[in-house]
Amino acid sequence: MTPPVVFFMIPFFVSALTVVSVSKRNMKAGIVGRDVNKLDGRMLPEGAGIAMLAPLWTAIFLFNALLYFELGTIALGLAVSGLCLVGFLDDRKQKFKGKTISWRKRASIIGLICLIFAYMYAPSPVWIIPFTFFIAGLASFENTFAGLNGWEIGSGLIISCFAAFILANSWVFPIALALVGAIAGLFLYNAFPARVLPGDSGTLLIGSSIAGLVILSQRIELAFLAALFFVPHAIDFFGLKLLTNPHDVSQSGKMPYAVLDDGRLSIPKNGNKRPCYDFAKMLLKIFGPMPEWLVVAVIWVAVAANCIFWILAFQYLQVI
Repeated sequence: MTPPVVFFMIPFFVSALTVVSVSKRNMKAGIVGRDVNKLDGRMLPEGAGIAMLAPLWTAIFLFNALLYFELGTIALGLAVSGLCLVGFLDDRKQKFKGKTISWRKRASIIGLICLIFAYMYAPSPVWIIPFTFFIAGLASFENTFAGLNGWEIGSGLIISCFAAFILANSWVFPIALALVGAIAGLFLYNAFPARVLPGDSGTLLIGSSIAGLVILSQRIELAFLAALFFVPHAIDFFGLKLLTNPHDVSQSGKMPYAVLDDGRLSIPKNGNKRPCYDFAKMLLKIFGPMPEWLVVAVIWVAVAANCIFWILAFQYLQVI
C-alpha cells in the first residue's frame, strides 16, 4: 500500500521545482507584476500559480497508477486546469495588453466549467446549481482574498490543510494531500519577501480544487463546512471591499496601501472621502501601521482560527 505521505512529498518537490522554472520563463517573457507594497516597487514574475498544475497532474497519475483508476480525479484535473488557464490569461495582461478576453467571457467560461463538473458529480439534480456556485464561489473568494506577500497562498495552504483533515476518511484524501504539497511548494517562493506572484492562475486553482475535492467526497455536510472555512474571505469581499469601495473592489484603481519610510504599511489617505477597507486595512485600522509580514501573519491566524471554530462546532453538533 502506498504511504499517504508520498502524495504530499512528491507534489511538494514537483511544485517547488516547477515554480522556479515557470517563474524564470515568465520573467524572461515579460509576464511580471510590481510588488507595490515595497519601497523599491520591485518587479516579480507573475502567474507562478500555473506551476501547480504539474504537481496536481503528477498526483492524479500516481493515484490511478498506484491505487486504482478513478475517473473523478481526471475530471477534477481537467476542471481545475480550465480555471487555472483562464486565470493565466489575466496574469498575462501586463505583457499582452488588450489581448486578454473580457472579464464577462472569463466569467462565462468559469461558470460553464463549474456547471459541467457539478452536473457530473452532484449527488442529485437539485445540487447541480448550488454546487456550480460552490466551486465558482470558493475560487472567487480565494482570488479576491489577496494583496500582500503570502496572503492568499498562505491562507489557501491553511484551508487546504483543514480540507485534507475533514476528507481524511474519503477516497479523495491522497489528492487532498497532494494539493497541500503543491501549495506548499509555491508558498516557499511567495512568502514574505515574495520572489514570485501567484496570479489568478494560482488562486483559482486553489479555490476550485478545494471545492472539487469536497464535491467528489459526495458528503453534503462537508460542502457546508468547507464553505464556512471561507468566512474571512466573505467578510473581506462583502463586508469591507464591496461596502466601502463598490466601484473598485479589486483595488486596482489606486495604490491599496501606503508604504511608510520604514517599510510599514498604513491606510492610504482618500482625500475627504471615507477610507476603502479590505481585511488587511481593517487590521491596520485596529492596530495602526504594521510590517507587511505581520499583517499577513495575523490574517493567517484569523483564517486558521475560523477553520478550527467551525470544525469544533460541527463536531459538537455531531454533523461530522
